[in-house]
Amino acid sequence: MRIQELAEKVSGEVIGNSDGEIHAVGGLHEAVAGQISFLSNPKYRKLLHSTSASAVLVSRDWDEPTDVTLIKVENPDAAFAEVCKIFCPPPIRYQPGIDPTSVISDHATLGKNLHIGPHVVIEKGAVIGDDCVLLSGVLISENARLGAGSLLHAGAVLRENVIVGDRVILHNHVVIGSDGFGYTVEKDGSRTKVPQVGIVRLGDDVEIGAHTCVDRARFGETLIGNRVKIDNLVQIAHNVVIEDDVVLVSQVGISGSTVVKQKAILAGQVGVAGHLTIGANSVVGAQGGVTKDVPPATYVWGTPATDFKKYSKTLSNINRLGKLQDRVAALEAKLADGDKD
Repeated sequence: MRIQELAEKVSGEVIGNSDGEIHAVGGLHEAVAGQISFLSNPKYRKLLHSTSASAVLVSRDWDEPTDVTLIKVENPDAAFAEVCKIFCPPPIRYQPGIDPTSVISDHATLGKNLHIGPHVVIEKGAVIGDDCVLLSGVLISENARLGAGSLLHAGAVLRENVIVGDRVILHNHVVIGSDGFGYTVEKDGSRTKVPQVGIVRLGDDVEIGAHTCVDRARFGETLIGNRVKIDNLVQIAHNVVIEDDVVLVSQVGISGSTVVKQKAILAGQVGVAGHLTIGANSVVGAQGGVTKDVPPATYVWGTPATDFKKYSKTLSNINRLGKLQDRVAALEAKLADGDKD
């Protein structure tokens, strides 16, 4: 497709050779002639001057000169997603049908137009909404409810009594409703399991990455709000509340009864202690360790997590300690020489 044609499809403005031909997509670093890429994060701006891509999607305010043909758009990330739909294979469309190896209770309620793959198990009392796709090895336990239009990849598990909203995507081996980690400590130091009798409730349009676990509440509900996006390998403990539009990146761990308010972002490997509140629109930087409440609309980092600028300054000072130690040693040596004189 000609660059000009692509630009028209994403409401973009071409700066450069509008007649160039595009046949595929690629990242800035690995793209070759005939491919289109995008730049949305300014920290990668240097790659724009070395890329071999034939065209690059950039924001409308881009003003640096470059030899590559540009397409200026409102949102390069979103525009690139649209371009990918043109050049990438379409997503698999699963046709309605029930595989004969699946095991479905006579006391389950099934909606219309379902795709139920090999070795799926649906237990008694379970309710499956219309237009759902359950791929191989999915387990829907007793009395679990799955909303319409949801997609459960191979090995995903809904434990007993959990409630899942509409248009939810669960990737491979997600477990919703495993027991919370709760024990009493006896006088002899042994631990006795505390019954976990609550449930998990997921809102609409939630997506959860592979091998993530959301524990059922000790009592009441562990709650995941609408449009929450959760990466792979995340652990959410019992009675946690995740409000709407929160983003949790890979390997986040959230301890019991913590509340993460709307539109907060927890970057990779963030750990959060129990019974805390992460304020709305706040960000916790990668590997942050949260030990106290985080105010709304703040950016914290480090362990214990504190103001990003303050922690960055502390790290900078730590990195200077080696030079400071050398200077002190030099001064001590000079003073020692003076004493000898």
